[in-house]
Amino acid sequence: MLSVTTTAILCFIFGSIIGSFLGVCVYRIPMARYEPAREGIRELAAPVTIWRPARSFCPHCERQLAWWHNIPLLSFCILRGKCAFCGTRIPLRYLMIEVLAGTLATICYLSFGLTLTGALGFLLSSALLVIVYIDIDYMIIPDLITYPGTALGLLVPAANQYLSPPGQLLFWPPFSASLYESGLGLLFGPGVLLLVWGAYYLVRRREGLGLGDIKLLALLGALCGPECAWFTIFAGSLFGAVFGLVAIAFRKRSFTTYIPFGPYLAIAALLYIFKANQLALFLINGEGVAPWRMLR
Repeated sequence: MLSVTTTAILCFIFGSIIGSFLGVCVYRIPMARYEPAREGIRELAAPVTIWRPARSFCPHCERQLAWWHNIPLLSFCILRGKCAFCGTRIPLRYLMIEVLAGTLATICYLSFGLTLTGALGFLLSSALLVIVYIDIDYMIIPDLITYPGTALGLLVPAANQYLSPPGQLLFWPPFSASLYESGLGLLFGPGVLLLVWGAYYLVRRREGLGLGDIKLLALLGALCGPECAWFTIFAGSLFGAVFGLVAIAFRKRSFTTYIPFGPYLAIAALLYIFKANQLALFLINGEGVAPWRMLR
């Protein structure tokens, strides 16, 4: 029987391996489909997909990487952050995605254990991580993630409602326990943002909110219920407003500058999923039960 610490380390390693693939998704999913909003994204001569080419390559010289160039975390350090062939600097974000994915996998284990709920939590966390980086680069949230995610958000509560053993759920909270709860989340969560989108368009005659953000709320509402959707709207709006005011104060933005809203919604959703408010209460005054103590 492995200890909690050993299992947590193994989860971090596993998550960082998945993070290497997530970095590929961030680069390849929007490529040749959307216009980059961030400088430094080089379009390739040949189209790419998530699966083609099958092997990783350098975006600058387009040479296929050796197997040891893709070892999560270690290869970046061994290569000193540069391509082994052309010497072009590897963006730090690839290392950050691997570290963040490993951290999220560890948090999922500490919060839910080695369970179906923990696996689903990591799947959702991974999707949100990809959304954050794509929205920063392209100011778009791909339908390739939100549509299947919303479908999954209906299948999970259906499984909870009809397949769960008596007295327990296949997928624990924060995931929806029934189709009714999922339906409320799907209806009222994105509905609030849709009203905001419509009102802003009527007043200003331009979009003040992307429809991708609304689709992300549909995913979260269906999968985690209306409480998650409303918390995500409130906390995400708060984070976005604070960042916007700080950016304006330092003259890096203006009141009319578009900013990606997806990252703030994703951060708020992760805070809800991992019950950050309860963890903060435990860390501040020792009340409640720390997530990792429940696993012992």
